Amino acid sequence: MSISTKIVSIVDDELDITELFHDAVCDSIDGVSVVSFNDPVIALEQFTQNKERYALVISDFRMPNLTGLELLKKVKKFKSNVRTILVSDYEVEYNAVFQRYMQECIIDSFIEKPVTINQLCQRVRDEFQVYQLATASLLK
Repeated sequence: MSISTKIVSIVDDELDITELFHDAVCDSIDGVSVVSFNDPVIALEQFTQNKERYALVISDFRMPNLTGLELLKKVKKFKSNVRTILVSDYEVEYNAVFQRYMQECIIDSFIEKPVTINQLCQRVRDEFQVYQLATASLLK
């Protein structure tokens, strides 16, 4: 993995979900390194150490020690242009914090579980493309 390779991170406390999403995203986007974590605290530590290389963080909503909302808020604080996707099988649309984070662009995209692999991969490609376009315009 080269220094310039961008990182897509998957964070979910369920091992089978991270493995499934990891394999799907690896097969979906060329030129990225996909890392997955089952502990959001460790995921955040890795992010802070390598934040310049991160393009996208995909996080589950409910996790122990650090919720997906808290994780994505911290991620955006460290690197505002990283793209974020929140995934949940709970009805979060009525959650006041979720609504505020969507308005403030802390959460760039939301995916409701269950999600098909095609839907997940398309959303990841879309968010990665937004990241690339935004990064290219910053360099001009």
